[in-house]
Amino acid sequence: MQRTAAYGVVNDGSGALLLLRVPAGGDPAGRWSLPGGVVRHGEHPRDRVRAGLLEQTGLRAASITPRDAGADVVELPDEGISVHTLRLLFDVTLYGTPAGIPGPGRPAVDRRSPSEQGDRLLGEDPAALDPSDELPAPVALVVTPDPDRPVAQFVGRFMAPGELVGLPLSRFLAPLLEGNSSDETLLLTGGPDLLDPPLDPASLAVPVPSLDEVPAFVQRPAAYAVLVNEKADGGPQMLLSRLAGSESTWTLPGGGIDHGEHPRPALRREIHEEAGLPYTEGPLIDISSRHFVGRGPHGRLEDFHALRLIYAGSVPFDQEPQVMEVDGSTDEAAWIPIADLDTAGAVPTAHDALAAWQAYRDGEGLEAVMDRAADARGDEMIDRPGS
Repeated sequence: MQRTAAYGVVNDGSGALLLLRVPAGGDPAGRWSLPGGVVRHGEHPRDRVRAGLLEQTGLRAASITPRDAGADVVELPDEGISVHTLRLLFDVTLYGTPAGIPGPGRPAVDRRSPSEQGDRLLGEDPAALDPSDELPAPVALVVTPDPDRPVAQFVGRFMAPGELVGLPLSRFLAPLLEGNSSDETLLLTGGPDLLDPPLDPASLAVPVPSLDEVPAFVQRPAAYAVLVNEKADGGPQMLLSRLAGSESTWTLPGGGIDHGEHPRPALRREIHEEAGLPYTEGPLIDISSRHFVGRGPHGRLEDFHALRLIYAGSVPFDQEPQVMEVDGSTDEAAWIPIADLDTAGAVPTAHDALAAWQAYRDGEGLEAVMDRAADARGDEMIDRPGS
């Protein structure tokens, strides 16, 4: 099975990063991780980071922008399951200053009175944070472990880079946090205790047969590249791939991330298959989400959730693109003038990705650019696979 998890890298302004762990024996190893969690069906990864941060710490995100991506596979021989987790990291800035979580030179503060604390932790109940509160900053409770409390608990702390040395970090996130991420997928074999986050039993449920047609839930992560030749004769051009069987539907080069694949090797493979060009990778510049109900390529009705990782990068401009894959999803690759994207039949994802690339190139705030694009496009839930 394949799943996606999204996490926030929160900096307090001094260089210290927010780390969380579950006390009361929730993790016997006492490992520290990042706020976030598994992306739910139809949910944008950015929203999972925003919700996880609020639920787990009580802090509100002001901006959330892509940072990096990694992948790991946990083989569970006794269960007969292979779990491939795609991990997405976002840089997060906060509203105000994190006065309620301890950090270097800053003790913990819980500004609620005992009567206000009740049975729920501040970070677990969004209603506990009234936007009209006149607190100097968002507050998150540092939890005292209490095994008798029937609610999830988190211990949070901002840690300076020097404090991370020797700290028991999540084995899946440590390379990304330490700047040692590679294109290789981490592979582990053992029991369910290796999984982080734990596996939701509902994800393993076998569908109950029905006489009525019920759409199958499909979450498909994929990687794409924005490849632009700004110095082309006649104006800037963008490399696009034409969907097989269509006369004029052009999309970004790239495609689905296979089970066990890391996003970057997956993208190199896809660009070679669709355009026959060597890809020089660039940074992750955007992550998009589309959710719709429609027919899959083989006629099955699907409740489809597409997660797209958008990378910058480059390919040689002096080589003619050509499709290498036989009977694949695309049948032509070409450099399309950016001024002609609409008349050529470029899909909405290509327009959005170009806007993200331009924001990255010009150093603009990506979230504002993409929010404008989303407003123009409409709701994330659409009734067509127009991607």
